[in-house]
Amino acid sequence: MIQRIQTVYLFFVFCLMAILAYLPFSSLNSFADDFCRGYAAVAAVAVAVIIFLYKNRSMQIRLCYGMLIALVAIYVFYFIFNMKNFSLSELFGYLRFTFVFPFISIILVYLAIRGIKKDEKLVRSLDRLR
Repeated sequence: MIQRIQTVYLFFVFCLMAILAYLPFSSLNSFADDFCRGYAAVAAVAVAVIIFLYKNRSMQIRLCYGMLIALVAIYVFYFIFNMKNFSLSELFGYLRFTFVFPFISIILVYLAIRGIKKDEKLVRSLDRLR
């Protein structure tokens, strides 16, 4: 399990989401920040489940696509909840370094999907040889 590169990618996503669950998303103390932190905690648990589904690669790929949508939703929720109170330029002034964690996670989940698909292709080619 750990020797697969996609497991390492997903573990880094887990770490980033766990850190995001404890650190503030922005310097605002708003409902959007608390919601994104809770959403990141749920995403961290979901990534942990995805990691342990290494024997079922097709399910792992589908859940990774769902995780991509969930990570994009973190940004969407944050901007929807805060756009009614702040302009976009004001909103970017309040952001912290943790704002890039979901973006980095999106990239890592995409790389994990590529690795899982490569493993699936390898297994299918070995099944043809048997």
